[in-house]
Amino acid sequence: LPMLDYNDISQEPSSAFVEDGSFLRLKTLRLGYTLPQNLLERAQIKSLGLYVQVTNLFTLTKYSGLDPELNSSGVSMGLDRGAWPTPRQVMFGVNLGL
Repeated sequence: LPMLDYNDISQEPSSAFVEDGSFLRLKTLRLGYTLPQNLLERAQIKSLGLYVQVTNLFTLTKYSGLDPELNSSGVSMGLDRGAWPTPRQVMFGVNLGL
């Protein structure tokens, strides 16, 4: 086993594994459509809207890890511990007014 030596140069701080973590992310996109009132009058519906919402649609980065948006704490700011990235979610919905 190597001996612990405080004068060893390998114990010095290094930027060997530091990389640019800048990124651009589209976090939430929501598209909706409200049907015209004249189509809803016969069914006695006041309003009807449809929507789709996507979270984490895309991320642009040169970062080599899984997710450039790191989970940081006061002790380990910017340290990538290999956590799973935030998943992409797709949701569909209906807003109905009677």
